[in-house]
Amino acid sequence: MPEFSIIIPCYNQARFLPTALESALAQRADVDVEIIAVDDGSPDDSAEIASRYEGVTVIRQANAGLCGARNTGIAHASGTYLLFLDSDDALRPGMLAAAARAFEQDPSADVVHGLADVVDEEGKAVVGEFGGADLSVDPFHRLLRSNIGPPNTFVVRRETLQRVGVFDVSLRSCEDWDLWLRMAAAGARFRFASEMRSVYRVVAGSMSKNVEPMWRNGRRVLLRSHCLRPACPDCGHARSAGMGGLALSMRPLFRDLVRSPGGPKKALGILLRNPSLLGWQLYWQMRSSLG
Repeated sequence: MPEFSIIIPCYNQARFLPTALESALAQRADVDVEIIAVDDGSPDDSAEIASRYEGVTVIRQANAGLCGARNTGIAHASGTYLLFLDSDDALRPGMLAAAARAFEQDPSADVVHGLADVVDEEGKAVVGEFGGADLSVDPFHRLLRSNIGPPNTFVVRRETLQRVGVFDVSLRSCEDWDLWLRMAAAGARFRFASEMRSVYRVVAGSMSKNVEPMWRNGRRVLLRSHCLRPACPDCGHARSAGMGGLALSMRPLFRDLVRSPGGPKKALGILLRNPSLLGWQLYWQMRSSLG
């Protein structure tokens, strides 16, 4: 049984896939790892490219979406710990070695998480950092306030997933946020390891750039989090902070949209269809200004 399983879902990302696969294979210098690439009905040659790499298990399936592809990978994984690597992202050398040390230092941990270098689409320039919030104390309320990093900054015990369930296929975005919240609500223990480094690529047209589904799915995740701890007296404020923060995070996306051809009309349509988005932006901005 390998110590780690890296699950790489892929849909029409052949141009980025080699970087993801090679970064995963490089982890074998330090730890025992299996690599599972799930081709989610790609119209390009993603499956063929993945098949060229020795030691990579390639699974082909009809298009089922990101969550469905990840869940297929989970069903085939045999590692003690799992990492979800999107096909346009990558891992820094030694990332899983740092995860192994963190689990060894804290055998009770269910999840260890680190940081991601945010890079431009070409992967040449680091333009920021994503992650870094320590979830070792009160992870549920911390996660209600925001999703702290991309999926490839998290490594989870497979048995924890067996306990809380896999990715929700009804979510088209924010599905990782939903999973971390369910883990935290179930009592999973999180540990932060700053030595764990991955790469998050900013790609034009990606789901994270699409305002409407990001808002609707994020709002849905936060609203239904009430069912995870219905009697919690402190969840209301944390959930409001999460909703406000999510709404405000849409503003840069709106600015980019407005500058695009036909953008003002599209932006107006989004606000008319999602009045809660504008309401939360105004409410949380006013609340923040008042301290």
